[in-house]
Amino acid sequence: MGSSGPSRLQRRNVEVFDSEGAVIAGFWQYGTLQWDEFYRYIIALTVTEAAWSIFRYDLAQQKPGTPCPSGAQLVQPGHYVLLSTTGEPIRVGLVATRPRPRPPSIPAYFNPPSHDSRYCIRGRIRDGKCLITGLQTQTYSRLKVAHIFPQVHDTEWVRRGYPSKITDTTDEAHIGGRTKIDSVQNLITLRSDLHDAWDNYEFGVNPKNGYRITAFTNGNADINGLRLQLNHIKDPTLHPLDELLTDHFMQGLLMHMKGAGEPAWTYEDYDDAVGDGSDLSNSRVWGTSEGRELFELTLADRLFGHQIS
Repeated sequence: MGSSGPSRLQRRNVEVFDSEGAVIAGFWQYGTLQWDEFYRYIIALTVTEAAWSIFRYDLAQQKPGTPCPSGAQLVQPGHYVLLSTTGEPIRVGLVATRPRPRPPSIPAYFNPPSHDSRYCIRGRIRDGKCLITGLQTQTYSRLKVAHIFPQVHDTEWVRRGYPSKITDTTDEAHIGGRTKIDSVQNLITLRSDLHDAWDNYEFGVNPKNGYRITAFTNGNADINGLRLQLNHIKDPTLHPLDELLTDHFMQGLLMHMKGAGEPAWTYEDYDDAVGDGSDLSNSRVWGTSEGRELFELTLADRLFGHQIS
């Protein structure tokens, strides 16, 4: 009997190559993403030297097929190639921007008593349910309050001018001090497992498309295409900021759709890094600059609640 364990889900069923065979984009198609929307994502993720179009691609024969113009048609699972509008090879580059590193949610056994702070209480009072599935629980045992923009990047939050965009009138002491990063305008309440996927940018909310949920990875069919439930929030000073949701959505594109996709920490990696039995042999944590950066952010995230304002 083998010991390899169960296989993981296929990561993508749509991939786009350049004329030299490099992967420039891809995602898991649930049957909702249209070509016009996918074209907008490609524009945001690539740099090209000429007008371009996407063509079907025979991976075995390495030959392009029919063009797939921007429009309301659904993207079909398969392989594609980006060429000039006349079908000629062109140079394609990826934008240099990387997704903002974000530590996974702190497991319950790591939480200091102060971690479940005022912002969690305010988020629960405002929402009372998972804003995606509508799940309600008597004790909130299956719900978590998630930051849209992560606390650990509070310096970037200030640099982008977000404190001035928060209109929440609650005392600053209850919303993260002068940064206001703990305002309910930077919070959404989610089912616990969705909080973890949110941290990993596995899905996003598009305010420009009726707050529709777009899942970027396989395994999220139960939420893809749903809408963020915000109708109960009548006070605009308590409403999540569209700009923050848009920023989170972009991180998902950069993390999971751009190129071949970025590596993500598993919870085994997290435990190896900061758990009781830290494993210094884990190359995903200690063998790359990205892993070391995320480790530092994870420690900063755990210490965030102990900062002196």
